[in-house]
Amino acid sequence: MKKEIKEILVIKLRYLGDVVLTTPVFESLRQFYPQASITALVNKGTETMLVKNPNVDRIFVLERDKNHIADLKKQLSLIAKLRKLRFDLALELTNNDRGAAYSFLSAAKRRLGYRPKRIKILDRHLLFTDLVKTKKGLHIVDRHLEMIRHLKSDSIMTAPALFWSKEEELMCRKIFEKEGASFDEQFAVIHPTLHAKYRKWNIVDCSLLCDYLFNRWKVRPILICGPTAEEMDFTKQVSLKANSPVINLGGQLTLRQLIALIANAILYVGIDSGPMHIAAALKIPVVAIFGPQEPRRWGPWGEGHMVVQKSWECVPCRKKGCDDKGTTSLCLEKLTVEEVIPAIDLQMRKIESVNNLEA
Repeated sequence: MKKEIKEILVIKLRYLGDVVLTTPVFESLRQFYPQASITALVNKGTETMLVKNPNVDRIFVLERDKNHIADLKKQLSLIAKLRKLRFDLALELTNNDRGAAYSFLSAAKRRLGYRPKRIKILDRHLLFTDLVKTKKGLHIVDRHLEMIRHLKSDSIMTAPALFWSKEEELMCRKIFEKEGASFDEQFAVIHPTLHAKYRKWNIVDCSLLCDYLFNRWKVRPILICGPTAEEMDFTKQVSLKANSPVINLGGQLTLRQLIALIANAILYVGIDSGPMHIAAALKIPVVAIFGPQEPRRWGPWGEGHMVVQKSWECVPCRKKGCDDKGTTSLCLEKLTVEEVIPAIDLQMRKIESVNNLEA
């Protein structure tokens, strides 16, 4: 049966971090079906997380258009390309209607989707040939890997992985030189804000954290964020308020350059976001600052990472802000640098201990 699997499709129509967390699935499939060609279908902008991945042979990008006619043409073209490959197996990891529809429309012979809590008469589960049961509260990596277990694979890879090029690292070096710094010095990457307001820390405590890293541990703080004006203004305000030599790279890096940057950091400190999962996948020690989300499901994957979160009764509420409308999360906004410092100190002591052993 294994030899009959020639073409495999993996669908994940979510965000950057979600795609990072699918990489163990691709590696597991490569080990279990070495003869197969593996295709990914992901949202536009997230395909960067799979570039140069040796376990992904082909990437299709789902693009959308506000013009309904233009959008329909794009979707029909994508469906035609998928069907042409005659997939033997499709894994739908998104767990939504759109992903289920593309799995079905790909015409894959065997289509795996997650079993819903309640089976309805008319639901997307009808579009799959196999329904995969999962336990409640699993980390997303383990939830993904339930698909591999369903296939009875004896090769299950659990570590997310990312890849970058020397050219991308060289570009980061040049950016550092422009800022009057060296890429070879010890630095920590700090990601304090996101376009989603309910995942935003506060400027004062973030600037104090930058100063603490430099004054106590002699580690240069590097600020990053997305390219929106609001995010870039946030990191600018942090850098202006800090008294340490902060390098503000907010909005200046491509995603590929961001991977190369984080790969060379000694520490990552940041909110629950894609870059946090990138750092964990690169095995950089992480101090994750969590607000309303559940670390058990979305925390940094791997050993040795730390999560800082308020111990309020309402946390984690899993809502998009205190009013569930995408605005402020008080549990994140009110998190102080004093609450984060113990995790920073613990990580830095471990890093120093490792460095001393290697020396």
